[in-house]
Amino acid sequence: MRIVGISELETGDVLEKSVQGNNGIVMLEAGTVLTEQYINRLRTLRVKFVHLRDPSETSTSDARSKLRRSAVSDSWIRPDIDQLKNNEKAREEAVRLVIEFIDKGLMLEQIVLPFPEGNFRQQIRDILREITSQRALAEELGVMIQSDRILFEHALNVTLSSNIIGTVQKFDSAKLYDLSIGALFCDIGMTRLPLDFTKVNRELNESELATLRQHTSEGYRVLKGMKEIPLASAQCALLHHERYRGSGYPLGMTNDNIPEFAQIVGLSDVYNALGSPRHHRNAYEPSEAIEYLFASGNYDFDWELIKSFLNHVIIYPVSTRVKLSNGQSATVMETAGRPIQRPLVQVYSESDGTAVIIPYQLELHRHMNVVIVGKADK
Repeated sequence: MRIVGISELETGDVLEKSVQGNNGIVMLEAGTVLTEQYINRLRTLRVKFVHLRDPSETSTSDARSKLRRSAVSDSWIRPDIDQLKNNEKAREEAVRLVIEFIDKGLMLEQIVLPFPEGNFRQQIRDILREITSQRALAEELGVMIQSDRILFEHALNVTLSSNIIGTVQKFDSAKLYDLSIGALFCDIGMTRLPLDFTKVNRELNESELATLRQHTSEGYRVLKGMKEIPLASAQCALLHHERYRGSGYPLGMTNDNIPEFAQIVGLSDVYNALGSPRHHRNAYEPSEAIEYLFASGNYDFDWELIKSFLNHVIIYPVSTRVKLSNGQSATVMETAGRPIQRPLVQVYSESDGTAVIIPYQLELHRHMNVVIVGKADK
């Protein structure tokens, strides 16, 4: 099954799911072969997308696929893309860094795993080894690391966060593999934008933002043309910027219409984007990223999905030195079993800067007038 925007429909496409109007009445049944008249009617009714049946493996469908690919504007074809793919050194470095990322576990200190850490590491290591063993996928990782190192590192963090959510949701290994591909390559369309477009060291204007948003459809174009990429994974590139109440792009999908993988990758993408530096801004404080997600429940993302993720996130790991809202400085002592923003801390400096002779502990969930405002100077 494919989710397709109305602008991409062609005569001969077949509906996999029925199309309903706002009043719940079925306008077109599943199995309907679309004609030009049907397509125009859908446009008139302002239907934004439909679910299509996967085309059969026939010479006709192959020809149609080739025709669609040839219709893509040449302006999106980076003249150096083949050169980037053929850079063996970059490909090997990308593969090495992908595997080292899991072994180093740079982000795992901020996660409370509801399952054995060793098993989780081995699971995701096996998945990433399988992905990187495929030449075409390794080449795309090489393209990513040459295009933008920040984008490459972001992709790794999104993949890790998505795996945590998928494991909590009890996905089997096959489903976790497809989710990982979708997460790892959700922003591959960014590598096809005009050269250095993603490295602009300022806020983008409206025209530039419109171009930037096309990375979703461009990424989908790249991935759906690769036999190594499952359709559900490719859809993550297209739909990871869709939002719960329809404010996202490119199709303005809502609620459960957004595929599960795309919802998970979208949430992971936002969380890691907020907490990572960008070319035009510094990283947000962990507490600010968490507050953003709390506020986005049932607006940008399904609230149950947010809770499922945040239940396993630690903003300030044990041993982190933090600054409290009352001016005191403290060290995080314990996080388990406590609200995400209210760990057990040990005060070592008073608000006037004087050192505490005998350090004492505060359970922040019992002192609601005191909160952590950031990391303390070492």
